[in-house]
Amino acid sequence: MARMGGLAAFAAALWLWPAIGAGAEAWPGRQVKIVVAFAPGGSADQFGRLLAAELSAAFKQQFFVENRPGNSGAIGSAQVARSEPDGYTLLIGGSGPHLTGPAINPNIGYDPLTDFTHIAMIGADSYAWAANPALGVRSIDDLVTLARSRRQNPITSSSPGPGSLGHLLIEQFKRKADVDIQHVPAPNSGVTDVLGNHIAMTLTAMMTVGEQVKAGQLVALAVTSTERNPVFRGIPTFAEQGYPDVRGSTWFWLCGPKGLPPEVVNKLSEVTRRIVKSPKIQDHFQKLALLWKDLDVAAVQAFLAEEYAFWAPLARDAGLKSQ
Repeated sequence: MARMGGLAAFAAALWLWPAIGAGAEAWPGRQVKIVVAFAPGGSADQFGRLLAAELSAAFKQQFFVENRPGNSGAIGSAQVARSEPDGYTLLIGGSGPHLTGPAINPNIGYDPLTDFTHIAMIGADSYAWAANPALGVRSIDDLVTLARSRRQNPITSSSPGPGSLGHLLIEQFKRKADVDIQHVPAPNSGVTDVLGNHIAMTLTAMMTVGEQVKAGQLVALAVTSTERNPVFRGIPTFAEQGYPDVRGSTWFWLCGPKGLPPEVVNKLSEVTRRIVKSPKIQDHFQKLALLWKDLDVAAVQAFLAEEYAFWAPLARDAGLKSQ
């Protein structure tokens, strides 16, 4: 009887084993961490928390944000690159740590294209070059004319910081237009200093200067996106004003370490794309003048590879170094 009981128990265990295995493989079976490699409150953090809430509702499992700031996003990104590829540690990828950072910091600790699984685009900050009205310029042509007359006393412009997208765009414009503009690092993209006319201009996210532009406190000369911003359609692009190579937006996307299981990647891609296209999120993006792209996994990888191929040489040619 004992032997029969043992056989029965063994048979029952065999019968249950596939179900136990299937349950162990189901994802997400526990809470999922989304690392934001910047301090709370910034664009990456806002995108991360917005997405975490929607993914939690969609998967009926908690997705939570963990902020790991440092070294312009490189510290948190490197930690995720070294994490287990099990789908329980994800990252909000960004233009700074993944597209420009590796080009100006050879010791950043990861390859932005091969050390991550890039899953789905979320959105982007559209950038604008905004000037104090006292500068007396209303267009890029006006700016070029004034800058060329002031080579001994260059016009000043701030950006989100040294090596940032705004800084790179300023350097790109200087070469293309053959002008000299002095970059001035300042907190919060120097907006307060520009409003006070201590710095002439700032090239920064539209989220940062949009209200001042609407109020007429700043004059927006151009947006850096390839098309006009849907909220600020009166502001022309650089391309429309003769500078097609001066373009770019700060993109954010969902990614994880390399080697994520395909079924996890496909689930996350499908659900994230559905979230971003939903009326709720589109309305949110519209209010904040944010951009978005609907790309499948292969298209995300291709888009980021193209962006890196564009920005890396520009960062190196500008002679920028990591701060």
